Amino acid sequence: ITPFTLRYTLNEEGGKFDACSADEEETARQIMRAASAIGYSGPQDCDIGLGMPSPNWGTAVEIALKGIKEIGGGSLTFSNADITLIALDETPQAVFDRVVGDLDATLPDVFSLHAVLPEKIVVDGTGEDDTVIEFVATRSPEGLVQLRGRLPDDEIKEIVLSYAHAQFGTDNVYMATRDDEDLPGDWAIRVLAALEGLSQVQSGSAIVQAHYVQLRGVSGSRDTSGEISRLLADKLGAAENFEISIRYDELLDPLLNIPTPEECVDRVNAVLAASKIVFEPSSAALTDDANETVDKIAEILRECSRTQIEIGGHTDSQGREIMNLNLSQERADAVLAGLMERRILTRNITAKGYGETVPIADNGTEEGREINRRIEFRLLTDVQVSENPEAAEALPTPTEETEAPSEQN
Repeated sequence: ITPFTLRYTLNEEGGKFDACSADEEETARQIMRAASAIGYSGPQDCDIGLGMPSPNWGTAVEIALKGIKEIGGGSLTFSNADITLIALDETPQAVFDRVVGDLDATLPDVFSLHAVLPEKIVVDGTGEDDTVIEFVATRSPEGLVQLRGRLPDDEIKEIVLSYAHAQFGTDNVYMATRDDEDLPGDWAIRVLAALEGLSQVQSGSAIVQAHYVQLRGVSGSRDTSGEISRLLADKLGAAENFEISIRYDELLDPLLNIPTPEECVDRVNAVLAASKIVFEPSSAALTDDANETVDKIAEILRECSRTQIEIGGHTDSQGREIMNLNLSQERADAVLAGLMERRILTRNITAKGYGETVPIADNGTEEGREINRRIEFRLLTDVQVSENPEAAEALPTPTEETEAPSEQN
């Protein structure tokens, strides 16, 4: 593991490891025990590998973790034998001095501590505020990258643009930066390191300031946070103040091969195209063949628990409109109940009856009416879900109709 890195951050929301390295399982357990002792309750994972700079690595980490707790929070970064402690900007100077002094006195030989009590950091995040000097890069889920904020001159601008083209693709990069000749000398290095980190997430943002770098994003790998921590510690130096917030999303994990929401619905509708869900005449009772189809759909939906789906029930136009509407709702509910019986998580699935209002064929022919009597699965957008959280609420109140629906329905 190069550099041999550990990074722990602690704030009002709690503690988390951005990276953890150990030479063996016992050292990893020592680190996790020390973290638990200061309130850590997250994943108990450390990368195991070669390259540990001292046999006292676990002891040094244990001492430093106690220190970050005592100082009130901040970030703790080990990069080989170099340790950087960045306190929170509201830390009292006396507390900072006392804790840093104790750490210097108790850390094992070989390890070198660099501690910083930073000035208050103000992040604008647009790159357009004249009072906040920063470079900002954003990457959308579609892969489009925007570069804004400040760069030293046209030569550096060309270097940054070429690098971004290489990382993200020529057609995916939009640059709208401005020149600022008063930027620090290492500005280009910081920008390129931030862009390299941004290239490792599916979507996110990178903000570069003179004494601070922030990288946030979403990734399909649990290792991304640790990899970016090592990258920034190596490129910027362990003494630099940087913040990392990477959220793991299993839907983006290529190893799990979880289908996208669109793929989920397409697979279900492919099953329906081959074998319709049919019901007993004038009822919501599933036939034996329909139950076999629901079995196939259930197998698909086991991997789609986070997909917002609507089960739509439809009838032909024969019979009273309100009775057809009620029947279509009952049939959609029956399919939803069938999925629940098969232990499918249905918190993101709604059932809605449309009656005869959405024909896809001519109701004037028997063939057309047969096509219109159907169950459809539809992908819901976040907007549709927020506008209609419960499909049943959209239904009109049933009247006191007593006429039975058509046998054909």
